[in-house]
Amino acid sequence: MNLTSILDHWDRSCRPHGAPRPPPHPGFSGAIVARIDTDRGPLAIRGWPPGALPRVRLEALHQLLAHVAGTVPVAVPIPAADGQTLVEADNRLWQLEPWLPGAADFHSDPSPQRLVAAVTTLAAFHQSALCFVPDDDARTWFASTAAARSPAVDERLARLDRWKRNWNTLVQRAHRHTRVASTDKDLRSLTESVDSINQLFQQGAAFVTDQLQMASRTDYPCQPCLRDPWHDHLLWTDDRISGLIDPAACRTDNVAIDLARMLGSLVGDNAADWDRGLAAYRQHRPLSLPESGLVTVLDQSGVLMAGAVWLERLADNRLTHPAPRHVHARILAVTDRMQALINHL
Repeated sequence: MNLTSILDHWDRSCRPHGAPRPPPHPGFSGAIVARIDTDRGPLAIRGWPPGALPRVRLEALHQLLAHVAGTVPVAVPIPAADGQTLVEADNRLWQLEPWLPGAADFHSDPSPQRLVAAVTTLAAFHQSALCFVPDDDARTWFASTAAARSPAVDERLARLDRWKRNWNTLVQRAHRHTRVASTDKDLRSLTESVDSINQLFQQGAAFVTDQLQMASRTDYPCQPCLRDPWHDHLLWTDDRISGLIDPAACRTDNVAIDLARMLGSLVGDNAADWDRGLAAYRQHRPLSLPESGLVTVLDQSGVLMAGAVWLERLADNRLTHPAPRHVHARILAVTDRMQALINHL
């Protein structure tokens, strides 16, 4: 595909000076992302996976990003020559946005100061997003309400039910694909990971389901949330967040979903760091007792379900990531947290 021809939909200031360059660490979403150097500075061109999200939802997301941009560092898409922020080409929707500075390097350079900076930035996003007034098309995904069931809770219960009904078949398919996936030694070892995920999921599924069912009986304040602010979506420059990237999962939920995802990915099962992070967040936005409990429920269910998501990817033969070692490292990290959860139970 010719990214340069797609870029012709924007004005000349967005034309690349050289060939587009992929990011150093591609994600797992299937999106096409490349960096280009232009008269405007470095930009990112993003091609969404075909059919990943409806156009109206992406346009609503762009409105939300424009709203919060003065408060937190997010990339607001640049309108094309026709005034739209999305261009359709090659069976994908494309957008162009500033390339945010920094590196996703918290794990290689952790500190209490950085942890506080992360949750403070998250609280600032939540405070700004709460004031977003969506138009009629955007309300489906980004409306705020004083009391509602958490969409994440209902979604997770539905996914757990689907997985449990088809679990044995899923495991068999995952084994079949990992055995023939590649001669790469890292991918061959995924067969062992399938066994670990299978065992740990079956040990924890009943407990996690019970916790989610209890949470489903409670209403929570809901508002636009990132829903996936994990380690690799947080860019750092020194000890400050210089970019909140890849907000594709953003939609209405309780803020607990963001706290669970962020803290779980940054500090794992370190109880002292969890306390530090939650205390720092509460300095900027109160957390009710039910919300605090929901953070724990969503973290624990997220840990267990992350293993199931990876097993499903293996079963569906969706390991298209260009760096097999990165895939293997992610799965090992997931199974480590699953084991810690089971030990805790």
